[in-house]
Amino acid sequence: MRVNTRSGRTGCRIVDLPRIADPRGNLTFVEGSDHIPFDIARVYYLYDVPGGTSRGGHAHHHLQALIIAAAGSFDVGVDDGVHQERFFLNRSYHGLYVPRMTWRELDNFSSGGVCLVLASAPYEEDDYIRDHATFVAAAGAERAQADAA
Repeated sequence: MRVNTRSGRTGCRIVDLPRIADPRGNLTFVEGSDHIPFDIARVYYLYDVPGGTSRGGHAHHHLQALIIAAAGSFDVGVDDGVHQERFFLNRSYHGLYVPRMTWRELDNFSSGGVCLVLASAPYEEDDYIRDHATFVAAAGAERAQADAA
C-alpha cells in the first residue's frame, strides 16, 4: 500500500520545498533551519539500488534527516516504536522529515531511483540503533521518562 501523507502520527512529515519552474529546467533548494528544523551537517545519496533490496533498517539516537527522491521513486517505512507509517516519495520538491528516534526502511526503488539524504550530524556509528527490538525498548523508555517528567 502506498500512502502519501502530509503529516503523520510518527512525527514524520512531508516538507514542500521551494520549486522554481523554468522552461530550461526546474530548480529546488533546501536551506537548513529555514526549510527544515536543523542545520545540514552531512549529505549522502543512495543509487543503483538493486530491485527487491531495502536500505536503512535503523534509527538514530540524535540525528534528524530529510529524505528526498532526487530521481525516480521509492517508499519509506517509518516507526516511532508505537506507530508505523509508509510514505511514497516521487517528487524532487518534496522531502520526508524524519525526527530522531524514528526507525526507517527504504524499499521499492524504481529503476534509476536516487535517494538524497540531508542529515543533522556527521556520521557517528554510536548514534545508530541497528536492532529493531533494541530500538522499540529505547523508544519506550524515552516515552516513559517523558511521561514521568
